[in-house]
Amino acid sequence: MIIESFKKILVCEFITSGGLSAEALPESLVNEGSLMRDALLNHLAEMSQFEIVTLHDARLAPSPLANHSIEVGTGQFYHVFSEALATVELVWLIAPETNGVLLELSELCYARHEKGTLFLGCGFDSMLIGTSKTLCCEALQQANIYTLPVYAGEDLMQDKYQVPNAQDIKQWVAKPEDGAGCEGVRLFASLDDLKVWIAQDERYLSYLAQPYQAGVAASFSMLCRNGKAWLLSCNEQHIEHDGCHFKLTGITINGMSTYWQRFETIARKVAKMLPDALGYIGVDVIIDTDNESKIYVVEINPRLTTSYVGLEQALDYNPAKLILDCVLNDKFFVPNLAKKQVDIKL
Repeated sequence: MIIESFKKILVCEFITSGGLSAEALPESLVNEGSLMRDALLNHLAEMSQFEIVTLHDARLAPSPLANHSIEVGTGQFYHVFSEALATVELVWLIAPETNGVLLELSELCYARHEKGTLFLGCGFDSMLIGTSKTLCCEALQQANIYTLPVYAGEDLMQDKYQVPNAQDIKQWVAKPEDGAGCEGVRLFASLDDLKVWIAQDERYLSYLAQPYQAGVAASFSMLCRNGKAWLLSCNEQHIEHDGCHFKLTGITINGMSTYWQRFETIARKVAKMLPDALGYIGVDVIIDTDNESKIYVVEINPRLTTSYVGLEQALDYNPAKLILDCVLNDKFFVPNLAKKQVDIKL
């Protein structure tokens, strides 16, 4: 990897950078966003090759890990982000899929890419599929990767619409079409109960339904380039639910390392499915405890995920350096990496 020393790089983690400057700041999102931002800033600083620029919500303290942090006032995020984008040579974006934020900011980065700012992220098709649960489901099915069927809220509102084998499914979940992680996901005892809920406030316009799949919640972190995949870690997700809502409380990096070979096979299929995926990808899966031959892919995140926070300790290697090497080097190869188990508490 060849990076001219002291390249100016913009690191933008949406929540801490003022993306929610016009609304209340949820503490849980700030904590998770800060963990990812500070891990990445630490790793970039360790490399001593960058002048690091970041943004910060005016209600939050700037990170001491950046060389420069630009304050973002109420409703100013997109203006400040666009201005900062024009002053740097590299941009690293961490943003949620919710409300199309990741896709919208990526499009700003693509436009700036044409003017000389290198975007360290996936191509448009991967971003679009990662943002839309419906498109993701369709792509996974076409790639012969196990996934869970998706039923659009609008379809469920049609009187004559029939969900196949609905009577055999004991529980259902409603999810935002472009949600991130557990955000907005709700559990229902029946499809009828779910329909009643999404009919309220026209939720059916932005929500979908899926059968609830019992099993072990897991994920894996991977690198992609030109349709190739390199698996970095196999993680157990610690998710609690109160009978209605779900909450991610922690992650054990490499807590599912016994599934390494099987996750690696899925990672290769995902990379082949997304030829413009570049750099880090996080994939959420459910391992069917009744039929362990089935591992369902439920979400593809074309961005850094919370698992990134524990990667340096797990790999015994700087993950930012690894990702940059993957993005920038045509002859990329993965060095020997550790597979240590690391706990992240949220």
